[in-house]
Amino acid sequence: MGRIARDSIEEVRRSNDIVEVIAGYLPLQKRGGAFWACCPFHDEKTPSFNAHPVRQTYKCFGCGEFGSVIDFVMKHEKLDFIETIEKLAARANITLRYESGGPTQAERSLRARALDMMLWAQRGFVANLERHQPARQYLESRGLGGEVAARWGIGYAPDEFTRQSDAALKRFDVQTIEATGLCKRGDRGWYDFFRGRVTFPIRDAQARIVGFGARLLDPEAKAQKYLNSAEGLLFHKSKLLYGIDLLAQSQMLKKTGRVLIMEGYTDVIAAHEAGFDNAVAPLGTALTLEQLGLLRRYGAGVTLVLDGDDAGLAAAERGVNVCLEAGVDARVAVVRGAKDPFDLIRNGGPAALQAVLDASRDAFEFKLDGVRARHDFTRPVEAEAALKELAETVGRAESDSLRELYGRKAANALGLREGAVLQAIGEARQRYTRQSQKAEKSDKPPQAAPTDARQAYEREVLRQLFECPRALSMAAEIVYPGAFSTAGLQALYREMLNAWDEHRELVPGALLAELSAEGRAELERVLEQLALPENQSSNPEREAALLKELKNLAEHAQTQAKGAHSLEELRQKRGKKARKQA
Repeated sequence: MGRIARDSIEEVRRSNDIVEVIAGYLPLQKRGGAFWACCPFHDEKTPSFNAHPVRQTYKCFGCGEFGSVIDFVMKHEKLDFIETIEKLAARANITLRYESGGPTQAERSLRARALDMMLWAQRGFVANLERHQPARQYLESRGLGGEVAARWGIGYAPDEFTRQSDAALKRFDVQTIEATGLCKRGDRGWYDFFRGRVTFPIRDAQARIVGFGARLLDPEAKAQKYLNSAEGLLFHKSKLLYGIDLLAQSQMLKKTGRVLIMEGYTDVIAAHEAGFDNAVAPLGTALTLEQLGLLRRYGAGVTLVLDGDDAGLAAAERGVNVCLEAGVDARVAVVRGAKDPFDLIRNGGPAALQAVLDASRDAFEFKLDGVRARHDFTRPVEAEAALKELAETVGRAESDSLRELYGRKAANALGLREGAVLQAIGEARQRYTRQSQKAEKSDKPPQAAPTDARQAYEREVLRQLFECPRALSMAAEIVYPGAFSTAGLQALYREMLNAWDEHRELVPGALLAELSAEGRAELERVLEQLALPENQSSNPEREAALLKELKNLAEHAQTQAKGAHSLEELRQKRGKKARKQA
């Protein structure tokens, strides 16, 4: 996907007042110039979280969370940046603009129509369930009927070839129908993709229905028992998880910090109904790095809850390999004495699942057990084969410290010297790196570490610029970003210049979307001592004094040669922008 245009991001930010947006999540109370509430990101009884309407930022003085309206929605809803901008754009009825490579207006329109058709299909599946007694009886027999079915949106696709497609062709255009994958076109015309199956809506992190999972009602049928939507515009099973839309509000996740990864839809439903609202499941495929990346937004660790048969154990080890590669804190809980987590909970209740979780093991220990079952460590040849297998797995882990720690455990299990094992892991890492990554070269010259006093002085200058922003009109000609002593201060100053050039105002919350982590940290430090004026009108006397401070800063910059080059680049950039606007 292309990059959303900077001015479009700013339009979204401007159109979503931080106090109004946060008030939709928290009960805010006005106190002084800010609005206060108990922080949603940590437990507290006395409000230490505030949203500032002038700064357009939020800050918690308890846990330190800080950001703009975009940051708040990202963290609270557990969305990525693009998803957050899309959500806020929809809230403000804004059409996003993209730089090269982004979706066209036609593509965005098609996606919106496809999502509408998914909702239409869901309503139809639910209505069909009400009319089909055998499907309702099947769900009741499995403990999934009535209120459970209603909560999870379970429906039914009739065993008819053209019922849905006939209705869809009267309501939607062909391009939209094809984009959803709900109806297919063959030699004899259109036909329904899901037929004679109980349906489960699959939602993305924003709770939009992007596909369906479906289970055959007839256990004797020769067709595939479970069927998912086909890969397409909306549905990418390697990047989705069943139940992901519910994790942001999970109470169990807040309590344990762990996500439970199960195998199927019914496992997840049973877990949630039993109080384990931190359960999700891949969509009929092995766990992927993309899915683990998605889960990183929600918790520090995962627990793989899998069947105890051979297939379940094999799936568990594949999942462990992916977890080790991703560097995720993973555990493995194996279900014994039941077919799967669904049956375990149905027969033994929440306590049965809790017992399985209490007996979970560290993922690497589980991996070692699997390797030990395949190789006799007492035989040198097999011990060497085991070492190669473990080295290939551990070598994929991004973290140096994790590779060393796992290497020590492997050495202890294999009865080998740590050095030999770590060498094998290092060689495996080099092979993996050569295959998957290009070496990155850095030609940045070394810079002397700035003193605390210099950084404090530079922050004070930036603070004064926030309080007297009209000085920025001349500041660019006096001091260049490279004159500041750290990357964070340089980034913050650069964004302040850009914001004033583009909008003739300086709102702290507007800068955050473009700032690096270092720049955000510097902005937070500057705001600690900032008295932001309600009216950013001219103050000639103060502006003159501030420009004098900027000249002093420029004269003492230690990187004048580099800075002159940076200033020239900045001037050229501003010249191009002015010509473009003209």
